[in-house]
Amino acid sequence: MERVERLMPAKIAAVAAALLFAAACGGGAPEGGNAAAGGELDPADAPENLTIWVMGSAQEPLNDFLQNEVGGQFQETYPDTEITVEWIPWDGYADQFQTALAAGEGPDIVEIGNDQNALWASSGALTDITELVGAWDETPNLNPEMLEYAAYDGVQYGVPWYGGVRTLWYRADWLRELGYEPPETWADVEEVAEAIEAEYDVPGFGAPSRFQNGLWSLIWSTGGELAVQNEDGSWEGQIDSPEAVEAFEWWASLTESEISPQSYVGENELIPLADMANGQLGMYIDGSWAIGQMEEQNDEFIEDLAPGVIPGRDGMAPAMAGGSNLSVWANSASPEFAFEFITLLNNQENAARWSELAGFFPAYPALLEDERYQTDPMLAAGARQMTDVRFPPNTPNWAYATQDLDLFHVASLRIAEGEDAATVLGEVNAELTEALNRPIE
Repeated sequence: MERVERLMPAKIAAVAAALLFAAACGGGAPEGGNAAAGGELDPADAPENLTIWVMGSAQEPLNDFLQNEVGGQFQETYPDTEITVEWIPWDGYADQFQTALAAGEGPDIVEIGNDQNALWASSGALTDITELVGAWDETPNLNPEMLEYAAYDGVQYGVPWYGGVRTLWYRADWLRELGYEPPETWADVEEVAEAIEAEYDVPGFGAPSRFQNGLWSLIWSTGGELAVQNEDGSWEGQIDSPEAVEAFEWWASLTESEISPQSYVGENELIPLADMANGQLGMYIDGSWAIGQMEEQNDEFIEDLAPGVIPGRDGMAPAMAGGSNLSVWANSASPEFAFEFITLLNNQENAARWSELAGFFPAYPALLEDERYQTDPMLAAGARQMTDVRFPPNTPNWAYATQDLDLFHVASLRIAEGEDAATVLGEVNAELTEALNRPIE
């Protein structure tokens, strides 16, 4: 996830197709021993350099932590190995990955958005680290669902590094003045939003139509699913279910009833973010990273903002667990040492430090029990939200369906513009099922 939200570009299908020829060249299990796998690495065999690709734009505290703190810890054992940190912008990262893989080049360690793991694993870009992960003493302490999502087709290709979830951002001062707690149900949202507009003459809630991760939460909150995999490996879309129809209809109803501005139809969360920053909106859903973006735009109201959990139909909705994994790149000449660096960077102490610096949540459930995650108002809601997270289908075709075809926004937009939800979702669900069953070579 970006260091802001880390949104992924939409050229995934073309990239995957271009990478198919490279799949046979990478992705194998590393040969030789590793301390994490029960062996001992000889410092004399350590490479002259290990390169890590980190997603986003360089920020001094983050770069210093990776280069100097963790790099320095690694060099205590392997003093002749230089650590090189390279920052890869999310915008255009796929082209850089593709070029490096095709040329037999690239880093040793790479950050992979967790929802992109299946794509790059199936393309041969990542190394099989199943045995190394299985022998690592921290593995049992990681979030098991996040660890499972870092595997593909029964093979472990990464370990979860950090997580991020969306929450409800709201004007805490306004809710205090109105006598409301942060809403946790759909009915609460409507009541509080109407009170905000009546008192402060601004829209009470922002419901942009281009907001698929938020829609997933709403579907999950009704008991619905996005897609299911059959025993024969085929997929069936589930967004034409009554539960999914209910979720889409409620989201669209917020615009129809003018709780959310009509101008948000066709837009993503960056538009309500700007309105929130400028005191022109009461509530909207976004990630923990949004506070920095809002502060950059206008810091006048920052002290008045607070996060709450995502409202569901009957209570807190499950959240899509965003975040990133750490993987060994397929072309690394030193995969054992690359994984050794991962185990150091992602031990509990360093994971806690990274999460604090980057503004996300560690992939270790025990760390979320720390007092600061329970008492800091800016962290507590996200920590609570992290206790109920879900993942989209673990297939490379999910990126094709949701980014290239943009199916969830297509459906949301059509419904927001007045088309019948059940009819639209029946049609779009058929497209989703077809997309998920494209051949994966």
